[in-house]
Amino acid sequence: MEHTETLNFTDGRSEIAQPPPPLVSCFWCERLHSGEHRLAVCPACAARYSEMRSLEMSASYPLSDEAIDEALTRTSPGNYALGYMDGDTFRVFYVGRSDTDLRQRLHEWVGMPSPTDTHGSCGQAAWGVRRRGQLPVDAPALARVGSAESSYTRFAYSYARSAEDAYAKEWRNYDAFGGSRGLDNETQPVSAAAW
Repeated sequence: MEHTETLNFTDGRSEIAQPPPPLVSCFWCERLHSGEHRLAVCPACAARYSEMRSLEMSASYPLSDEAIDEALTRTSPGNYALGYMDGDTFRVFYVGRSDTDLRQRLHEWVGMPSPTDTHGSCGQAAWGVRRRGQLPVDAPALARVGSAESSYTRFAYSYARSAEDAYAKEWRNYDAFGGSRGLDNETQPVSAAAW
């Protein structure tokens, strides 16, 4: 009887090492990060701009007459979002539109208090939400803005080709941010034809 022995030669490495992905420049911040595509977005920007992508808007600005006049250069229908900065992230608490003059509609919001006191940034609370430990005895409820100043501080916007397009986009934004459960909007969007 013949005995055949099979020898298996291995050096202990079962996988071939793959080179790391190449470094590419982030599409938004232009910092280098690992990525497969040259137009990739770094993880930090992906997290920071996720709300802006949902809005289909590019940036947020201080909600002031000067910033509105500087950012909006034409009379046009359009959409807007109002909210606060939470660190580097724009937090949306209200979405709306104008069927004729977006710039004028935004001017109407400057200094106006938010319609409800349900939402607000961590910085708007009388005490820090990030605080650890027991809460002070007189701390406001977690879902309340704990400051007398409850005006929105930031806005984002986009122009629309028509009032109908602005209305359709307002619905998309309203749904994307949770409707009346997630926003300060007291009612769902209403078309101008219904007025």
